[in-house]
Amino acid sequence: MYIHIDHNSGIPISQQIVEQIKYLAVSGALKGNEKIPSVRSLATQLKLNPTTVARVYRQLESEEIIYTQRGSGTFIAPRRSGLTDEEKQRRIAGDVRKLVLEAGRLGMEEDELLWMIQQEFEHLHGSQADPEDPHYPTGDDHA
Repeated sequence: MYIHIDHNSGIPISQQIVEQIKYLAVSGALKGNEKIPSVRSLATQLKLNPTTVARVYRQLESEEIIYTQRGSGTFIAPRRSGLTDEEKQRRIAGDVRKLVLEAGRLGMEEDELLWMIQQEFEHLHGSQADPEDPHYPTGDDHA
């Protein structure tokens, strides 16, 4: 699992890691039930304090992106296709509202924002996550 940390972005390191793991999971680069590095292993790989990685993993577990099996490790959670449309909408409503408000604050037109969202969906479903790709999240492209 490749995670890129930009120490100069101004974005908290934990947020960068969360966004990248989410992206890897949703894009299919990491499959459901795929084992990911332990807290200690990822902390060593990224040269971070294990407390930072543990905090990231706790957040990802609370969002049902990963799960831990005691004695076996930490894994990517399978996608939850069993949610109702109402539950899916409820879960993302706040983020959508923030996105629309920020776009409006920046003077972005509705069609431009919708085009950007469509491009992200096409990118997400059309290819595996590539850290060199300009769409690859580093944490600084989310409000």
